[in-house]
Amino acid sequence: MEKFVPRSAQGAPVRCMAVSAHKDDVEMIALDGIFRCYENGGFAAAVLTDGGQCPRSGAYAAVSDADMAELRSAEQKRAAEAGRYEALWLFERTSAEVKRTAKEGGALADELARVLAGLPRLETLYLHNPFDSHPTHVAACEVALAAVNRLPEEMRPERILGCELWRDLDWLADEDKIALDVSGSDALAAKLMACFVSQNAVKRYDIASAARRAANATFYQSHAGDASTALIYAVDMTELAYGAGLAGFVDAKIGAFRRSVHVSGN
Repeated sequence: MEKFVPRSAQGAPVRCMAVSAHKDDVEMIALDGIFRCYENGGFAAAVLTDGGQCPRSGAYAAVSDADMAELRSAEQKRAAEAGRYEALWLFERTSAEVKRTAKEGGALADELARVLAGLPRLETLYLHNPFDSHPTHVAACEVALAAVNRLPEEMRPERILGCELWRDLDWLADEDKIALDVSGSDALAAKLMACFVSQNAVKRYDIASAARRAANATFYQSHAGDASTALIYAVDMTELAYGAGLAGFVDAKIGAFRRSVHVSGN
């Protein structure tokens, strides 16, 4: 694991943090925290995988996994500088390792728990959500929750949010949907996503993530004018740090969605 402290860090106590699977996930799932902390500091991030096995094409088609992992680390560090993060932890595991440890528990969750234990109690922890269609994202969510549950209760985050990425969360029942208003963040978001040149060359995450935030703002309310220009949807997972089980949590949210569907039947 490497701890990187950007030159742009402001020396503020960490109050918002993201734990992500991949290099460039943080800037999409946790834009809310990055934006809120940008002026006065207080945001940090941890990335679990090395990203060496990512899709590549064009100028990056012949790059080895090891070199790609190094390239993506440099991109993630540039984003940390651009976003004024207080610190960035790079765990550099493979996706297979993260998925395996999510099922078996073990060293990765222990290591992440030690990082969290060295910080003040977080106001908000941003994670992938358990409904995500990317298995490594779900595994990263599970590892992070395991790490949180290793902490003393008084050190566990005040709020844990599972944020959309590889699957929108607009389907959640209204009572389960957290709408994070990031209006005014477009320039910062563009600057952050521009750091990931190798990824934007293959898939335009920079364009797609901005379009999703704008679409969320418009489609948020059907009977009212737009109150914001950019929204990120999340689900509150704080209860999973205090004894609730993940399988039951998932079933409850899907059940609430089923009850919210407006279909007449016999």
